[in-house]
Amino acid sequence: MSSLLGVIIEETETFAKAVKQLQKQFKNVETDCDEFVHNIKTIDNLGVNLGSGVYKVRIANSDKKSGKSSGYRLISYLKLIDNKLYLMYVYDKSDLGTVSEKQIDALIKKTILEKTNKE
Repeated sequence: MSSLLGVIIEETETFAKAVKQLQKQFKNVETDCDEFVHNIKTIDNLGVNLGSGVYKVRIANSDKKSGKSSGYRLISYLKLIDNKLYLMYVYDKSDLGTVSEKQIDALIKKTILEKTNKE
């Protein structure tokens, strides 16, 4: 179990837009995501490792009150070289069943471009 203490957690623009979009339907989405972020202690807390530093985790939707299985899915990218965890995308399970590998690759590229343009 690798500790993530000291890792900087950053939201990408894509993640922020996804949260804003979900807030139209679920008023507590930001609180639900914040709760998840505050509970990250180890890599195991990031959910399923999809490879290349990308993780997908289930988050309960407190507006639905039906547990993690029908809640949100949060896609993150852990880049230990920069000591950062990027929150890339969040979606509601009922709106989108799965995110394809191609979509994840596009999110990673967008995240890297977004971060290199800011520096």
